[in-house]
Amino acid sequence: MNSRRNNLIVLGLVVVLLGVAAYFIFIREPVTQSTRLGLDLKGGVSVQLKGYQTDGSKVTREEMDQAVQVIQQRVNSLGVTEPEVQIQGQDEVSVNIPGIKNSDRAVKIIGRTAQLGFYQVLSSDPTLTEPSRTVKDSEVKKTEDEIRKNLQKDEAYKKGKTKILFEENTATKGAGTTVTGYVVNNKPGLTGGALSDANLNRDQAGRLQVDMTLTGQGSQGFGDLSEKISQDALASGQPGTGQLAIVLDNGVVSAPTVDQRIDGRTVTISNTSTTQGLPQNEADELQIVLKTGALPVNMKILSQTTIGPTLGTDSLKSGLLAALVGFGLVLIFLLIIYRALGVVADLALLVYAFLLWGIVTAIPITMTLPGIAAIALSIGVAADANIVIFERIKEEVRRGKSPRSAIALGYQKGFRAILDGNITTLITAFILFALSSGSVRGFAVLLSIGVLLSMFTAIVVTRALLGILSGRGIHLSPGMMGVSKASVTEQAARVR
Repeated sequence: MNSRRNNLIVLGLVVVLLGVAAYFIFIREPVTQSTRLGLDLKGGVSVQLKGYQTDGSKVTREEMDQAVQVIQQRVNSLGVTEPEVQIQGQDEVSVNIPGIKNSDRAVKIIGRTAQLGFYQVLSSDPTLTEPSRTVKDSEVKKTEDEIRKNLQKDEAYKKGKTKILFEENTATKGAGTTVTGYVVNNKPGLTGGALSDANLNRDQAGRLQVDMTLTGQGSQGFGDLSEKISQDALASGQPGTGQLAIVLDNGVVSAPTVDQRIDGRTVTISNTSTTQGLPQNEADELQIVLKTGALPVNMKILSQTTIGPTLGTDSLKSGLLAALVGFGLVLIFLLIIYRALGVVADLALLVYAFLLWGIVTAIPITMTLPGIAAIALSIGVAADANIVIFERIKEEVRRGKSPRSAIALGYQKGFRAILDGNITTLITAFILFALSSGSVRGFAVLLSIGVLLSMFTAIVVTRALLGILSGRGIHLSPGMMGVSKASVTEQAARVR
């Protein structure tokens, strides 16, 4: 009675799990959207980058390893799943990003060096030239050249010790770009090393801004820099006019006025001249590159390839068809060879397949061609577990055991073989996951999940179904279990 009750509890749990899987597959979101596809199935962008140093020195392996980590973080921040980032050769990086719609923006983000610096503005003197001009987009470069020539005549500009940087903003009124030039020192007063985090926020007026959180040492350095800027403006007889230039990759992001020492661990990049603040795309990009930190080397794009969905759709259909055909053949094989036991195994495999689909959509796991191969392989592993147990059961039936005793002994003797084989497979999957990236990791993850789930269905679900079947007074003859009468008679004669 206790055994029958335990089997019913197990089957009740399985029904609950099937209901949860159905929710994730069909109810939480449309079934066409519940499964995420990788680059080879959905399409996306593939980028080849080359690292280099501006001084011509050789890029080290350590610098490339750091660059890969930063690029990986940036790609993950884009919200894509299962990107593949890996080093090729000495100084090249291959980046494959599935499902990207704006490939140009993605490439710009992942390849941006993101060197952050805080500079004291030495001059943007309106007596020499108008420091800020609104021009057509096509005239930005020409305007910057004109401003540079004028600012080079300023007494604050000292060749070799200072440099001229520009800020470009979308004009607040009408079309065009506002260009502003600044004279700053060659070296920043504070570097991006002072930054610990960056987040998107909105001010009291609802304008979008980026809040940068400084480290303890960075906060002290920022306080000293802001104090110097305010004091220098006061000494020049123009209090409250000092400016701090926040520079990212030699482009001024913001240049707020500083009229006193600023203590605290938060620095804000904003644009109060518009009702929306920073443009959404610009703010997102700024937050990503600041949050992930600077690349240790400069990156040059060698190639950029957009992979269309047509090839991916064909591959998906072919892969799914192959997996379904293989699954169907396994079900038929089990039914022919093991008969009543095969019916139970087929039910368990159908439960296995549905639960696996639910796990893939619930986590979610990005599906790739190697992932489909892992599922097909795990189906074989699940079937193999049933075969090991069923062969043990058939051996006990040949020895004259009752169906209930044969099932119990079959599971007892077959469990060790199943456990050893699956542990070996899991070790292999772990090694693949640890030493690889991208779709190969996806293969390892799906294989591991499939193996663990196959053990659950073969050992728990199949046993519960067989326990209910043999305990309900249903006579399971040797023939119904795939055992011929001749083999039973022959085994009994050997025992005598």
